[in-house]
Amino acid sequence: MYGKKKLLLLTLLLSLASFAFVLNKALAQSANNYDVTVSPVFFDLTANPATSLNEKIKIRNNTTSPIPIKLQVNKLTGDINGNLTIKQDKTDSSLNWIKFEQESVVLKPLEWTEIPFTIEVPKEAAYGYYLTINFTQDNTSPLAKSGVSLTGAAAIPVLLNVKKEGAKADAKLIEFSTTSFINEYLPTDFTVKIQNTGNIHIKPHGNVFISSGGNKNLAILDVNPGLGNVLPQSARIFETSWLDGFAVLEPVIIAGQPKLDKNGKAEKHLVLNWNKLTSLRIGKYDATLLLVFDNGTKDIPLEGKLSFWVFPYKLILVVIILLIAIFLITRFLLKKYIEREVKKRSRS
Repeated sequence: MYGKKKLLLLTLLLSLASFAFVLNKALAQSANNYDVTVSPVFFDLTANPATSLNEKIKIRNNTTSPIPIKLQVNKLTGDINGNLTIKQDKTDSSLNWIKFEQESVVLKPLEWTEIPFTIEVPKEAAYGYYLTINFTQDNTSPLAKSGVSLTGAAAIPVLLNVKKEGAKADAKLIEFSTTSFINEYLPTDFTVKIQNTGNIHIKPHGNVFISSGGNKNLAILDVNPGLGNVLPQSARIFETSWLDGFAVLEPVIIAGQPKLDKNGKAEKHLVLNWNKLTSLRIGKYDATLLLVFDNGTKDIPLEGKLSFWVFPYKLILVVIILLIAIFLITRFLLKKYIEREVKKRSRS
């Protein structure tokens, strides 16, 4: 569970908590929908100084119209708040390391197109380099006016580690928290923020263990199961939730989509899982975080611990009211029964 895992190929979305960028499948259209399939969705490469790497991207045009695209290399950067951006930095010489046979390509309808490229790593290169191969519409092509319209840009991340003495994989845990110390119902949401303090990217992963009193491992939650990367000198936020219980707040789904309130947040309603009646979550719980990342020679642990409460006061209040009502009704009926029996005996 905590050992080294094989890298899982996974599309990672660029956002405050995401890392990779994928090609959109629903862009503006003129005749047909812009619909392509890309392989791979990102590159995680290692090289020595003064060497070259030969790679290729495969793109399938799923439409019935040709799509003219041009290729560009940009820089991928992150900050301490977990924000990732693509920059066009002409002063960064590493952007010139990636060479294409052609910088403009026409994707034929319903066919796969291979785009070979070479990464020429100079002898002075060292440690981590983070680039993106961007795809935009080639407006110089006559097909741009008559074919499928491609709106915006899409990119494939290229993560390159250059082996050299002094490479350092290091990180620290900045935050391990819940959205609320007291939760009326599950889910309980956990936030894990990791800062990369080294000079190469890392893939922290592991689990959150939930326990209560003598009950160990009531739940084991995955953190970063897709092995998402954290760039050097930046931070990334990972989230996980505890959902397993009798009373759980779940999103309201209408026509396959979550219903949003006036603030744009998903509306939730209480769901009682009667098959989990014995899993009514109430009381104090402890959450223990255990992550590991590979520093090149061994797995380095990152640990955290916190406590939180689950107290379904509304549900408890309903139960108390029902018990009081049953008590009062039983008392009333018993009183009437006794009065009736006393009257019968007094007549006799």
